Amino acid sequence: MFSLAIFSSPIVEYTTVITAFLTGVAGPVILALVRYHLNRKNSQLEKRKTEFAHTIETQKIVNDTLNNLQNKYNLDRIWLAQFHNGGNYYPGNKCMKKMSVSFESTAPGICADIMKMQNLPVSFFSSALQDLSEGKECCIINVDTEEDHALQSFWSNRGINTVYIFPIICIKGGFVGILGIDFIKKEGVLDDTSYQELKRSAHLLSGYVAVLSYDDHK
Repeated sequence: MFSLAIFSSPIVEYTTVITAFLTGVAGPVILALVRYHLNRKNSQLEKRKTEFAHTIETQKIVNDTLNNLQNKYNLDRIWLAQFHNGGNYYPGNKCMKKMSVSFESTAPGICADIMKMQNLPVSFFSSALQDLSEGKECCIINVDTEEDHALQSFWSNRGINTVYIFPIICIKGGFVGILGIDFIKKEGVLDDTSYQELKRSAHLLSGYVAVLSYDDHK
């Protein structure tokens, strides 16, 4: 028994030293690391919650704006489209191939069109988009006189008579979206007051659209 105690004593002492080290030195370090990672995870979670709330609020502002414009000017349909490459239209950019309608407001009796207006190839609208990207304030499409038969069919098959599209250009100059107005029940003509107000609205919406494009692609 005596000889066994002598043999096992170094092991006991080594274990005691290791335990003391872990308790006195490594323990606080490990605890600090655990707390750091937990705090970081909580911080990231709160950041995502804040960003989500901000996105929802921005979307609400855009929806409310379109609803107000539709009611104020008795528009059949008003919609907003965004590009898929993070927000900007650059002719020839290989990354930018499609756009989608992301917001819409319609008059009573006018069907919603938003689900049909997803993943649209920008090449199909290249002529109109080129005009808008070069600073043209508005593109008016009279469906009956549209020379591009494919484009004419695209509008007329959805019962549309006239389309107004305004560029949404952000403060840094990026072409980030389109504000569109469809006249369905009649051949619509905007008077000068309505036209100017919608053009200003497209400008005011640019900041919100830029934020949403950034949120979707960051």
